[in-house]
Amino acid sequence: MTDQIASAEFLALQEAVAGRYSLERELGRGGMGIVFLARDVALDRLVAVKLLPTALAASAEVRSRFLREARTAAGLSHPNIVPIHSVEESDQLVFFVMGFVDGETLGARVRRVGPLAPRNVMRVIQEVAWALGHAHARGIVHRDVKPDNVLLERDGGRALVVDFGIARSVEAHTPAGGVRAGTPQYMSPEQVAGGPVDARSDLYSLGVTAFFAATGRLPFESHSTAGFMIQHVSAVPPPLASLVPALPTRFAQAVDRCLAKDPATRPDSADEFAREVETARGALVRVPEPLQRFAREAHAVGSEAGGYLVGIGGVVLGFEIFQVIEGDFLGIVRLIELLMVTVFAGLSATRIGRLVAMARQLLREGYDHRALAAVLTLEDRATEAVELPSRPSRRTVVTTVGLGVAATALGLAGMTTDGNVLVTLGTATTIAAPLITVRRLWENFGGGKLFSRLLRGRLGRWMFRLGGLGLRVQPALPAAGERTELAIGRAVEDLYRGLPDAQRAHLGDVPAVIERIEADALALRANAETPKGAARLATAVAALETLRLDLLKLHAGTATVDDLTRDLDAARALGERVDAQLEAEEVAEE
Repeated sequence: MTDQIASAEFLALQEAVAGRYSLERELGRGGMGIVFLARDVALDRLVAVKLLPTALAASAEVRSRFLREARTAAGLSHPNIVPIHSVEESDQLVFFVMGFVDGETLGARVRRVGPLAPRNVMRVIQEVAWALGHAHARGIVHRDVKPDNVLLERDGGRALVVDFGIARSVEAHTPAGGVRAGTPQYMSPEQVAGGPVDARSDLYSLGVTAFFAATGRLPFESHSTAGFMIQHVSAVPPPLASLVPALPTRFAQAVDRCLAKDPATRPDSADEFAREVETARGALVRVPEPLQRFAREAHAVGSEAGGYLVGIGGVVLGFEIFQVIEGDFLGIVRLIELLMVTVFAGLSATRIGRLVAMARQLLREGYDHRALAAVLTLEDRATEAVELPSRPSRRTVVTTVGLGVAATALGLAGMTTDGNVLVTLGTATTIAAPLITVRRLWENFGGGKLFSRLLRGRLGRWMFRLGGLGLRVQPALPAAGERTELAIGRAVEDLYRGLPDAQRAHLGDVPAVIERIEADALALRANAETPKGAARLATAVAALETLRLDLLKLHAGTATVDDLTRDLDAARALGERVDAQLEAEEVAEE
């Protein structure tokens, strides 16, 4: 069943569990043990088997304590805890069998794709807190909470905590003056000092885990174990909000409390911390699922269709240059050029056509372009807040372009040969190489974000108009939990659309102003717990309300376009001022 060379541990364990479990392969190993993927023969299901390291299993004291702690942990039953099915020993082997989670660890996820988005990091950390709260209520302290002990399901992303009770078992084997059980990067100060460890120690480690998930880095950096330990005891971590301003203030402050040196200053329990996270999650805008689907598809299209469109220009330019230099025998080069342009255009039209179809479905469900624009604005802001700004290096660009040009040249050379196979391969290479090259450059230079801005503007409005042809759309009822600023903005845009063409032309791009104020208000709402934040939020919402009243008066004939123009200019100025304030605060926090 395995295509790798079986290790000694694999062979010994398979011999011990033969007939009950069939080992597939090794999943990973570390100081706390080796994990194997296996099949439960009787129940015909995948399981994970964790084998205690041989050096630890050789100690009778460690074996006894491990079995006792693991059996206690096996009594835990919670949706966010990986279940332990059995705890066993056989000769010199000590192991336990647990549920297999198809996914990856939180640590692997962050190392692979970078920090989690605010919405996701809060959900994951809350689920871990629920798991810890369940264990703490039964007298079980994890002692080694870290991203690599949090598994994320492939489907749905549910977080599950693993390895309860193992760290305490290993402590019995720790030599005097040696490193205590746990992972130095995530240890609490009292754990480092060898003091009593309780549930609040797990909360400190959870705070470090949350910090890592939200920022992609640890609160302290060091090249040695001792360096980490010293900083956990004496250094002050940077406030989480200073690194990720997009996080709700309440969540950032709750994580900062977990990182307090004094256990008494941390949250009283994991359940209390989970409630704080729940409150903070409520500060985020709850985006309806149909809009989320469109936004996800839009980002995917932005990485593809834009590159295809740019590729059309590149193909035309490249082939025109080729014809000038080499000529066009029997019009073959022109034919290939038209073929490639057709391929690029067809791919772009197919992807954009799907977005138009999705826009039509959104209209059926009562969501217009304004609602989508607000969602895209928020997602772009959140992405910018957690991603480090980066541009491809000159070496990357030169390498990408060079490989693309070389592959295209080889393809053209193959097309000029006599062999049918080489001609076919050459044609395919000539078409594929520019396509791949242009798409890679488009992605490296942030083409997806440019496409998102186009969707928020004229391109998006055109797509919704096209998608709404022949469709009789009934106004949707306000969505449950819809933010006030979004509801007012919707009313303002509806009133604006009802004006005569001449008045709309005189007022300019009112939807863009509405979108900007909405996005500013939503950003301010996420941090409106302070009097200053609440006042700024009220000012932004009041600006939208003023525009709504002006439009109502304009429709009623009791106001003029000039009255609305003045308030519209004031709203534009407010948007610029709020953006500048938010940007200045981010710079100051850095």
